[in-house]
Amino acid sequence: MRGPVSFSLLLTALVGIQPAAADVVPRNQPAAGSVIARKSGEEVRFLEFASWQVVDLRQDVVPGDYLRTNATGSLAVLFADRTQMRLGRNTTLLVKKIGGASGTEFKLESGTVWARAERGGEGLTIDPPAAAAAIRGTDWTMTVDGNGRTSLIVLEGTVELTNEFGSVSVAEGEAAAATIGSAPTKVVIVDSDDREQMLFYYSLRDAFTVLPASALSSLDMRKARARIKAMEPSSRSAEDWVTLAEVNLDFEGREAARDAARQARQLPLTRAQEARLDLIDALIAGAEQRYAEAAHLFERAAPHLDPSRRVMARYGGYYARSLADPSHVEAPPVNADAGVAAAIAEALTAGFLVDLKAAIAVLERAERRYPGDPTLPALRAQIAFLLDDREQVEAAIDRALSLDPDNMIALQARAGYRAGIKSDLEGALADLERAVELAPGSASWNALGLVQSARGATREAEAALKRAIELDPKDPVPHANLAIIYLEQDRTAEAKAEIDTALAVDPAFDIGLVARGRYYLQTGELDKARDDLLAGTTANPAYSNGLLLLAVAYYEAGELEPAEQAIENADRLDPNDPVISSFRTAVAIDEYEADKAIASAQEALKRTRARGGDYAALSANRDTGSTLNDAFRLLNLNAWGRYYGDAVFDPFTGSGYVDQALAGSIN
Repeated sequence: MRGPVSFSLLLTALVGIQPAAADVVPRNQPAAGSVIARKSGEEVRFLEFASWQVVDLRQDVVPGDYLRTNATGSLAVLFADRTQMRLGRNTTLLVKKIGGASGTEFKLESGTVWARAERGGEGLTIDPPAAAAAIRGTDWTMTVDGNGRTSLIVLEGTVELTNEFGSVSVAEGEAAAATIGSAPTKVVIVDSDDREQMLFYYSLRDAFTVLPASALSSLDMRKARARIKAMEPSSRSAEDWVTLAEVNLDFEGREAARDAARQARQLPLTRAQEARLDLIDALIAGAEQRYAEAAHLFERAAPHLDPSRRVMARYGGYYARSLADPSHVEAPPVNADAGVAAAIAEALTAGFLVDLKAAIAVLERAERRYPGDPTLPALRAQIAFLLDDREQVEAAIDRALSLDPDNMIALQARAGYRAGIKSDLEGALADLERAVELAPGSASWNALGLVQSARGATREAEAALKRAIELDPKDPVPHANLAIIYLEQDRTAEAKAEIDTALAVDPAFDIGLVARGRYYLQTGELDKARDDLLAGTTANPAYSNGLLLLAVAYYEAGELEPAEQAIENADRLDPNDPVISSFRTAVAIDEYEADKAIASAQEALKRTRARGGDYAALSANRDTGSTLNDAFRLLNLNAWGRYYGDAVFDPFTGSGYVDQALAGSIN
């Protein structure tokens, strides 16, 4: 339905590459649920055993099992009654009962959970220490603190919070709390925002592609690259080759870095130069998910590196050990003002362990220490973009580009802002084309593919995404985006191959699950589509387009009530998405609800044009204009329908000729 998914240009994806797998334990009774996504160090205590153990993806749980997370972990679980649940940090949950005449029951002992229960089910009860919550078809979050106080926020629907002292009904947008020994009471909440609570966490694997191997600034790296490339290869010194290997990792890609490192190793090297090459090899091994090897290389390199690179090796080793062993826990390195690269590593770690605001705070402190470095505000702009802090994004981009007009990360950030906020696709295209000109091996190709797709340049988009895959085949994002382009062109076999690759790289990649659900929709396998879309929207419950596709799956299967719930949730989470209104139009036309069809189609067009920029003109909105044409024709308002069909006619699309043919058959 919608085109490729837009991701952070810096962090590539807002989903986690999972740590090394634990063992899936087979169960002797029907599964009550299955683990869809995890982050780091989560555990399960099975009904049959007394000890805790690391929980793996696809692990089935049964009544009597406990699940718990640590200070950095989170879990997403899809239960057999279609209840979707995410466990936040430091949370312990008992699965008591799933389905049946008396409904589903859980016990929340500590921490925070978000859940979405399906309308029309048998109901759900969650039992914290201070009060019991009775739920039917709703979205909600619940927190139990260290004193047993229970807090509840209802995002959609109604929840009854009850204990022996009284009860309270909590509706959408309301909150309540209960303490042990007192009746529940409502709490006033202002400007609640559930999206941040449900969505984002970092991929540790991305750190290996973000951290630089060089201690030079971005401007000095470009100068060094130009100087060395101007030399005859035979006249380059060992130091030239080592420097080129470091710079190539950012500018030319891994293969170019490997090639320069091979050339360097043919010459006599100092121990420090050997360690710098080990650092490059370690970063490449980490990016390619060879975590144990990466950890060994980081450890071998660290003692022989200068202070700035040594901090990179320590952070890299910390990431690699954490990813190699899901049960491994250690404190992050201490950053003693060891340079810009160390500040970047500290910010990434803060984003993973705390939140995005903590990452921004680290970068702001670093900018005060290193006011002349453009990369720090450029990275801050990209992270602020995830928080929708537009004022900070603009200020940080301006600061970075004033220091270095060709800073690659700043160009990526401005391109994302221009495309996503300003709807300036041509401006975004210019920034990204400049970025890939400066650094043909950078991560800009995925973003370039997205912008080209939004412009309707599908061949160019496909080529850019294939280049992104060539440069980083272990990144699931361009695989998924390329698959979505293929699905839009009904190239289902090619799409399935890319989806399978994305999920092989990261089995918990929620966008991959959603894309596979869309594939099954298009191939008519509705049960498989629903299962994948339920799993994908459990791992990423605030992804409105995933919920929209889930609504399609339910509607096609004739399950109208859960379809309506899914579409309402999608609209609540993204009230500006025109695709949601277009789907409502299609349903209304299918049900011969002409007034609703016209109203929904008008809303879709309004939302599309509200993006402004390249979308402001009526002629630029082919899909929504064609849909509105169909809605008017349902009531035989043919002149109005033809107006919109003519206004959005595109000679290069088949739907335009269908609109014209319908107009011709009526006149």
